[in-house]
Amino acid sequence: MKNTFAFDTSALIYLGHTGLFDLIFDNFEIIISEGVLEELRGISKIDDEDGEVAKIWLADPDRFKIKKCKRKEVAEDELFLICKEIGMPLVTDDINAVKRFEDEITCFFSVHVLYFAFKKDLISKESALISVEKMKTQRDWKRNIIAITSKTLFT
Repeated sequence: MKNTFAFDTSALIYLGHTGLFDLIFDNFEIIISEGVLEELRGISKIDDEDGEVAKIWLADPDRFKIKKCKRKEVAEDELFLICKEIGMPLVTDDINAVKRFEDEITCFFSVHVLYFAFKKDLISKESALISVEKMKTQRDWKRNIIAITSKTLFT
């Protein structure tokens, strides 16, 4: 049975840098809002590595479950409403969103998805750690809470 999570744009982009698209689609039910879909479309128009990742996520939009909700200025706020209503966790790498939502919904970082895949024996610890390094290389995580979380999860 697949674990179901709402994913925001930042988590999808960071996870996309791992190249584990099929593993994630095959083993996790990905719920996004219309705002996340729009953000992915916008990023896909940019000629950089994030744009390429967004294009891959968007290549088969039927693999996402798009939940409708009241439109908000920020996609994370849409996902907050969805998560609160359904009672599911949010996967986000937006540290400010985690701080805002922490008392009302469960939030995970993208590195948790890699950890869950490792714990389910879908990937080896070595593959998970290589994927975390790919994510760190693409992002500025040097010593932030996401980098600390990944270190804690895999030690």
